[in-house]
Amino acid sequence: MADTEELIPPSQKTRTIAHMNNDHRLDLQHILQHFNRLSDYEARDPEMTDINLQFMTVKTPHTGRTHYLKFDPELTSWGERRVRLVEMTRRARVGLGLEAPEEGEKDGKGAGVVVVREYMPPRPLDWVVFLAVLFYYFNFVATVKLGVLEGREWVLDGVWPLGGHEGWMWLTRTIFWPVVGIHVAEAAWLERSRLSRFGVERGSGVWWLWMGSCFIEGAMAFKRFDILVRRAEEKEGKRH
Repeated sequence: MADTEELIPPSQKTRTIAHMNNDHRLDLQHILQHFNRLSDYEARDPEMTDINLQFMTVKTPHTGRTHYLKFDPELTSWGERRVRLVEMTRRARVGLGLEAPEEGEKDGKGAGVVVVREYMPPRPLDWVVFLAVLFYYFNFVATVKLGVLEGREWVLDGVWPLGGHEGWMWLTRTIFWPVVGIHVAEAAWLERSRLSRFGVERGSGVWWLWMGSCFIEGAMAFKRFDILVRRAEEKEGKRH
């Protein structure tokens, strides 16, 4: 060990550890989850404490544990560390079912730097869209599936200008699958393009809140999530 430590310039080791802790915490979390089989909670907020040619040590302060990650095979030189860390990040993200890091993310400049761990509820305008779509789903179940208006057709004949009861029922049935299909696609895209990239654990409470919101309101959920990302990036920028 002493021989290998002599091959590592102390100043470079310090910069490497600082760089990983400042710009690649999410990468470290993914590496811990994949290679050490830790849960999202166990791996969150990691802090690299040491690195050499054989392994690196990463501490998770909230659990008080230090985790060892062996390089397999060992690094042949100190200059190989960056390539190996990038490769471990790629393997971890693929293994976790996430997208592999893009070129910008490899240098700590991409979207994978910050982590979002909260849900933002709908804003006033969002509530308009949310309640409108929720009303449509409720209307479909009540009128098409349960037939609550059977024998009461006159209710819509007097208030719905586009064909009365028949027009209402036709519209309700016709747009159901397009509405569901669009919102399922939007929720899937939110998970792929936002939730997985910014550290929202699949299946967690926060994940379900975002997925449920997106299934109902669609694009408005994207806008709120992007607000949280911008806030996190601004906060991270101030730290640096």
